[in-house]
Amino acid sequence: MNILLVIPINRSYVIIPSLGLGYLAGILRRDSSVSILHCIKERFNYVRFKDFINKNRFDLIGFQMMSYDLLPVREHIRIIRESQNKTCIIVAGGPHPSGDPAGTLNFLNGLDFAFKGEAEKGVYDFVRFNKSARMDENNLKVISGLIWRKNDRIIENRVDYIDDLDTIPFPAWDIIKPARYPLAPHGAFYKRFPAAPIILTRGCSSKCTFCAGKSITGNKVRRRGIENVVDEMKYLLKDFGIYEFMVEDENLTLHRELTMNFAKKLINDRLNIYWSCPSGIRLDTIDLEMLRLMEKSGCHSLAVGIEFGSQRILDLTKKRLKLEIIKEKIKMIRNTNIKITGFFMMGIPGETVEEMYETIKFSRQLDIDRAQFNNFMPLPGSQIYEELKNKNALKEIDTRHFFVHDVGYVPEGLTARKMKSLQKRAYLGFYFRFSILSKIVKEVRNLPHFMKLLYRFWDAMT
Repeated sequence: MNILLVIPINRSYVIIPSLGLGYLAGILRRDSSVSILHCIKERFNYVRFKDFINKNRFDLIGFQMMSYDLLPVREHIRIIRESQNKTCIIVAGGPHPSGDPAGTLNFLNGLDFAFKGEAEKGVYDFVRFNKSARMDENNLKVISGLIWRKNDRIIENRVDYIDDLDTIPFPAWDIIKPARYPLAPHGAFYKRFPAAPIILTRGCSSKCTFCAGKSITGNKVRRRGIENVVDEMKYLLKDFGIYEFMVEDENLTLHRELTMNFAKKLINDRLNIYWSCPSGIRLDTIDLEMLRLMEKSGCHSLAVGIEFGSQRILDLTKKRLKLEIIKEKIKMIRNTNIKITGFFMMGIPGETVEEMYETIKFSRQLDIDRAQFNNFMPLPGSQIYEELKNKNALKEIDTRHFFVHDVGYVPEGLTARKMKSLQKRAYLGFYFRFSILSKIVKEVRNLPHFMKLLYRFWDAMT
């Protein structure tokens, strides 16, 4: 079976290898021919995508979908259905189908199937049944995470999560070719390029009402073995010249023993690499011994989920974090040379404008190096999304605006213009200080890096 896995044309400027598609390719290549097309990396527009599809034949084409990919994927599907590949099977997976399974199939009429949650097991079985011409209803029912149509109904199969993560093959790095990715890393800053993403855990036991992560990886946290992780890093170092790693876990430091053993292993094996946590860690899980060991092992940057400067909103969103703890832990990190990026959010339902100003003010009071200010997005699969959906409050939502520097949701009594104004004020107030700008200048590696940073800032301002 000839399979194409696709990152669709979208507006993202974080152009890094997809771990999700890499893991799928690593499993599917056992019995099939697999290729990965990252449309943004390849600078595809729809004309180039059409030419590519007409020049190649595929039996199955799968899309990784964020919420802002909903309309672009529909256009991709239209092109495929009008090409020589019009009879191929088209599937989708990722955050959006995981959070809104039925809605995805209802909106994308040309989509044959979708997957929710972790897809390695389900997609492999799906391909296996198709290859043996045994894709009947009985087999459809047992495929993990499959979303499919039966007459006028949409069926959502249960997701069977993989407990032993070490049984999953490494991402197909030889297909991905990570060293060929442009200088656009997650987190924007780096020590040595090229870089590659890795994970140590899957799952999240936190209950933050704005987060949809659990719709993909579930509530139960599962860990890879340290040997397994470091073997992958050594492979990337030896075969692809990767000296920088973006640890994409959001719960790495939740497991103190895992984090400590990971750092000790990197030190003992003398890998001499750099690593960061650009997806964010929980501040209440760190201590000074852990931080110093992380720094010694090569960690140079941490993103931390601060989110709000109002204790009421932290409590409302079940963040389980106190403002005093945030201040205390930021001061603790300052005992190391690790750079700190603070994640902040504005526009949560129920939040007042005054509380948004509290968040902006709080961001400037903290001794952090960088900040990202996101306007709230009702992500499918999150608790707030379900609450708004039940209130019939999502009719005017346009997923094309579900992007960090856009306005995907307008709280009651406000306007999109006001939300964008608050975001601009937050960025300008934080970054246009000598103490911050002087540190940023020191971290700029070269002219291309400077231009990438400038583009991101410009995107935030427009």
